[in-house]
Amino acid sequence: MKQRYGWVLLAAMVLATTGMGCAASSDKQIKEWVEKNPDVIMKALMDFQKKQQEEGMPKGDDVKANAAALFENPGSPRAGEGKIKIAYFFDFNCGHCAHQSETIEAVLAKKMDVQIIYKNFPFLRPDSETIARGALAAHQQGKYKEFYREIYKAKDRSEAGLAAIAKKVGLDMKKWTADTNSEAVTNEINHVRELAQKMKISGTPVLAIAPDKIFPGRVDQLEEIIKKL
Repeated sequence: MKQRYGWVLLAAMVLATTGMGCAASSDKQIKEWVEKNPDVIMKALMDFQKKQQEEGMPKGDDVKANAAALFENPGSPRAGEGKIKIAYFFDFNCGHCAHQSETIEAVLAKKMDVQIIYKNFPFLRPDSETIARGALAAHQQGKYKEFYREIYKAKDRSEAGLAAIAKKVGLDMKKWTADTNSEAVTNEINHVRELAQKMKISGTPVLAIAPDKIFPGRVDQLEEIIKKL
């Protein structure tokens, strides 16, 4: 029964995606047709998968619909004062985000006409939120970027390691410790999680560029994209 259902489902998918229409056929006829047309089957499956992926991916309209939350939320750290606003969803434990961070740092160093809005989206590992809270607590003292840069240099990202970073960048340690669990930091993390869910963002990195562009995945050619805007 399972094998029969598989052939019927496969044939139905092919008929649906190739526009061949519906016709009454026996299991034997369906199987023979499938075996004689492997290229058609493969293309149909790939097109079907691509369509499913596209339907589940964030789109430009999502950027426009959530512009205020993406680009104007006061709790989100930011760098640069340019006209081109870029919301950057990332997790400190994401390897691709580490590379994306280097690209963003290069853009900022060249003083391109951008403003980066950091959306701390901790989801990969349990300690992702601990690290994000440490960085956002530094933001409460106006030293987010200093803390952010040191995290990417650090080998130790344990609570003790984060405390060492806080001391290194000159934070008030009592306030920083309290702020890691503060309402402001919790609200920012919840804001990003809710925004990601609303926009169908399920991974990192993701770059949303005002007014209507979004790039799920690492963007190595960020400078070229910015120059064309």
